[in-house]
Amino acid sequence: MGEIIFLALMDTQTAHWNRSRIGFQKLDLSDGQPKVLYILRTMEGCVQKELAKVCDIKPSSMTVMLDRLEEKGYVRREETKVSGGKRAYRIYLTEEGRQIAEKVFWLMETIEEECFQGISDTEKQLLFDLLKRVRDNLIKSSEAL
Repeated sequence: MGEIIFLALMDTQTAHWNRSRIGFQKLDLSDGQPKVLYILRTMEGCVQKELAKVCDIKPSSMTVMLDRLEEKGYVRREETKVSGGKRAYRIYLTEEGRQIAEKVFWLMETIEEECFQGISDTEKQLLFDLLKRVRDNLIKSSEAL
């Protein structure tokens, strides 16, 4: 097999990111904001620390991102108590935030349709299964280091 997975994955990721960025710029969203809005669409009210974990970013980076989304009027924080009486914040979308999160969702649906033109459902499922196995192999080998 002549193809190196590194190049194939990087080229695919770059093409997807470039296509996504066009839509994100039209929505006036910076790089990490669409992912947060997309996730909040289904996990609204989650604790900020949990949201950072799901988004796979540092809690301090999540704080900065939420500050910016709050400035735009897309999210609001509600103080809450968590185990041990510690203070935390639950994150909620505002009405405007829900509207923009829906736009992000539909943009991703459109791009997914573009990605899979000419690819059968069976091939699509096979691709997802193979990518999951590749990811799991990489996680397993990273944990062994």
